[in-house]
Amino acid sequence: MKDFIAIDFETANPKRVSACAIGYARVSNGDIVESKGYLIKPVGGHAPFQSKIHGIKEEHTCSQPEFCALYPIIAGIFDSPLVAHSLFDEQVLRALARYFGIAINFIYHDTSSMAKMRLPDLKNHKLKTLVKYFKLPTFKHHDAKEDAIACARVYLKLQDLDQDNPVQIAGDSKTEFKGLISDILEDDVVDYKEAYQLLYWLEDHRDIAKEYEELTETTRRFLQDDVLDNIEAKALRMMLLYIRDKIF
Repeated sequence: MKDFIAIDFETANPKRVSACAIGYARVSNGDIVESKGYLIKPVGGHAPFQSKIHGIKEEHTCSQPEFCALYPIIAGIFDSPLVAHSLFDEQVLRALARYFGIAINFIYHDTSSMAKMRLPDLKNHKLKTLVKYFKLPTFKHHDAKEDAIACARVYLKLQDLDQDNPVQIAGDSKTEFKGLISDILEDDVVDYKEAYQLLYWLEDHRDIAKEYEELTETTRRFLQDDVLDNIEAKALRMMLLYIRDKIF
């Protein structure tokens, strides 16, 4: 696929509906032909922890439009197949659509899952790791537009690895759950974004959440104060390691 749009969201607080920035890179015939970034007035305001990650604060977004007001300007990007690095951005987009009552139908491709299948021996499959592996230009991580551009370049490289055998990513919940756990455990740290991605996914897949009720409730409890401290992160990692060893 050589025609698509790569996207990236940054969120202002732990809620997935709290997008404070969106960036995109439009790819036509394998070339990036357009890239833009927009600040968004987030639902629920800004939390200090998230602001430390991407540097976006209340002063930067207070006069910016909410997503519902920005949507008519950017609606066209969702008509193309969307590419992003992880399930997080899909979760944010669906949450925004539900919150604002916007009917957005889109096709979504996750480059993190794709990289895991095509480069299984890589130490991890984070965006920065893949950019370095493919010797792509460096970028400013957690800048929505730059992340989207990097994601687009990575996706093109991943497709070039095996053009005759396109990857088919399984869509059943159990396989998706296994993949999510594997992605989180690729390095030695479970960060807040990974923990929220896990919680959001479990909330959207009640059958798995019920089967792994202790994981669901522990993750929810750890994130009640909107911060994942080091002790909680280590405990969550140990729980995920146990589940991985049990179900893989």
